[in-house]
Amino acid sequence: MIKHHALSFFSVTFPLFIMPSAHGQTSEQTEVPLTQATSIIVTASALAQPNRISLDPKSPVQPIPAADGAGLLKTVPNMSVTRKGGMSGDPLFRGLGGSRLSITSDNTYVLGGCGGRMDPPTSYLFPRSFDEVLITKGPQTVTQGPGLVAGSIQFIRHPRYYNDTEFNLESGITTGSAERFDAFAELDAGNSLGYVRLNANHNQAHDYQDGGGNIVHSGYDKNSQSLQLGLTPDELSLLEVSYDRSRGEAAYADRSMDGSQFDRDAWGIKLERDAITPWLSRLQLQYGHSVIDHVMDNYSLRANSGMFKAMNPERSTDTARLMAELSLGEHQTQVGVDWLQDKHSSRMGMGMTAAAANRYQHKPYQDTQSFENIGFFIEDKWQLNSHQHLISGLRLDHTQARFEKMHTTNSLKEQDYQLQAGFVRLEHQQDDWTWYAGYGKAERAPDFWERNRNPALSSETNHQIDTGVLYRNNTLSGSVSLFAGYVNDFILVDNLASTPARNIDARRFGGEAEFSWQFMPNWSLSSNLAYTYGQNHSEGIALGQTPPLELNTSLGYDSNDIEVALLMRNVAAQSRFAEGQGNIIGQDLAASSGFSVFSVNGGWQITPALKLAAGVDNLFDKEYSEFINKQDANLAGINPQIRRINEPGRQWWADLQLSF
Repeated sequence: MIKHHALSFFSVTFPLFIMPSAHGQTSEQTEVPLTQATSIIVTASALAQPNRISLDPKSPVQPIPAADGAGLLKTVPNMSVTRKGGMSGDPLFRGLGGSRLSITSDNTYVLGGCGGRMDPPTSYLFPRSFDEVLITKGPQTVTQGPGLVAGSIQFIRHPRYYNDTEFNLESGITTGSAERFDAFAELDAGNSLGYVRLNANHNQAHDYQDGGGNIVHSGYDKNSQSLQLGLTPDELSLLEVSYDRSRGEAAYADRSMDGSQFDRDAWGIKLERDAITPWLSRLQLQYGHSVIDHVMDNYSLRANSGMFKAMNPERSTDTARLMAELSLGEHQTQVGVDWLQDKHSSRMGMGMTAAAANRYQHKPYQDTQSFENIGFFIEDKWQLNSHQHLISGLRLDHTQARFEKMHTTNSLKEQDYQLQAGFVRLEHQQDDWTWYAGYGKAERAPDFWERNRNPALSSETNHQIDTGVLYRNNTLSGSVSLFAGYVNDFILVDNLASTPARNIDARRFGGEAEFSWQFMPNWSLSSNLAYTYGQNHSEGIALGQTPPLELNTSLGYDSNDIEVALLMRNVAAQSRFAEGQGNIIGQDLAASSGFSVFSVNGGWQITPALKLAAGVDNLFDKEYSEFINKQDANLAGINPQIRRINEPGRQWWADLQLSF
């Protein structure tokens, strides 16, 4: 059973009223409201622009409102989340995740510390503390770091610019099945000279039940806080310092250990100056430092009658970025350099008692691996005419990877990778239509987890074509995104092979289609379809961890004051699998069955300052599991590669938000 701190509705410090909100400004100096009435997200917003999706992380979502970043990303078509327990799921887009899918917080890298992927980057990010989440599909940008084989996810906080002194407060609570309880509060205050932004979140839940009534080892308890202090002597200048803190623990159903400590501290500083000259529209400098102190053991959150074991990995990351934005006639250009230094270390303990295992706390850390990367990039948007844009980018990276414990005579102790990336995309807009087509290339060096499996791996290179169309009018909108790629030297994890990671060649294609139709006043019908095909071209078999066909459909009513929606999720069976093969996140277990799940939600805007939302997920209490999954540790060694972790059964939830 997970341990929880004392908490009740009466001990949570959140206000019952909110002061009128300020108008923040995005980095482009456009005005956006700090808070606004938002609908429950049942599927992610359609493409904001070619190959990009923009999410509002402050809106409640169904399934049950997100406790971490992965919970929000579940709403994105073709985004899978590997379930390990109640939180800390690992996101994969079009079947690819880990270091193939860059995740940043305010343009600084967020990286996990656990050698077993207990703490993916999204486990340290609470969605409601951000203003926007921006997803780029595929290798169609070069500004978000190296190796964007699958794409990038940006969690963004926009700076604030005030004309007068203002004070704003926002808060909310969520409660639900499995004793779920979340609380958050956000303070925003400032004047013409600067601002302060404080955010505090608490998330907890006990073990959930699946549709068959089985208890799944999945409880968690998490707290996070963030602080941003900004100096804005004028509307063209910004100096911001920030601090993010996260603490937590979580039970895991997919392994013999739990995460008894998830500590992350991150500091950052950002300087911006706009309109410096007619051609230099912005100059930005950022630096960030973070430390992850993680503990996994087999006795703090579960019963143990055997050997007591604990491991304590630590990861220290430093990042820096200098970028200039140029306005050169019909060209809008970003040019810059970024740097990353990443160090891993660990210590462990074991014994016949918990006290013996806890002696690791008095041992020194042993360095394991270190990485350093420096990258140069340029990205340009060229307005060819009133209807067409040509967007292109080029990136060059030098990555140095080092095994700290390996003897200096070993040729694999230190490796250097020269990486290249680039893309070009043509966009054509005509009335309500936008068409686009592009080619992208991204090269990625082996990461910490892959090098642990095989230190002699080569870098992988993705060549990918992306094309699509968007349509928007008053009552009907839709989009189609298609991709086809060939990955040279794809890094495949194979747990059944003598060498558990190797390079192969892989082919992939698929895409997403979505539409929304307001067929009557206040009534709308929305749907999205996602499919990915993956082939291990070198060995003539399926590419591991490729998700099946999925269709989501929702019927909704929204009169501004009252909203109701019904969601139907249909997932096809997946018969194409490669047993034991996949990636650092997970590997294929066996074929999977298809399923259909129904959920319902409603919302009531009680006053302009108060909104109540509630829902029931898995309405008919269906017992099912996802193809992208982890093996249930309870059966490990008895019936391996068969049993997946089941999804929650019927769950109710309610979400109360207070804002003006």
